[in-house]
Amino acid sequence: MYYFISKHNFDSDILEPRIPINRLDDEDDKIKRVCVSKSIVGCLSAIAPPENEILIVHTCDSINVIQPTVEQVPDVMFTGEEWILEPVNMNYLMTIKTIKKFDNNIYDYGVTINTYTYEIIKTNK
Repeated sequence: MYYFISKHNFDSDILEPRIPINRLDDEDDKIKRVCVSKSIVGCLSAIAPPENEILIVHTCDSINVIQPTVEQVPDVMFTGEEWILEPVNMNYLMTIKTIKKFDNNIYDYGVTINTYTYEIIKTNK
């Protein structure tokens, strides 16, 4: 199972792989993908939302998944980002609100890694 976080609810939608608009300047711009992580915190670190942001957490599954290299995604070792390379069905899991953003040290590639705490506002149950 993978997590996908967005401002929009994509419950039961099929997302098509694409080149992300909000990628890092030196992140891969050729491989179409749906960016996911095996953890909610990894997703938050990858998208770097502001504090007090309301976000929708989805789950999805696929066997057509790759782990990008550091050359493709400079912060991959911190975010756990993985790429789904096929259309994938999204399932609503919960709505969260980011509470606190912690800026961690800048590492060798010049990217600040953020970690977050969050509050669950609503679940699908």
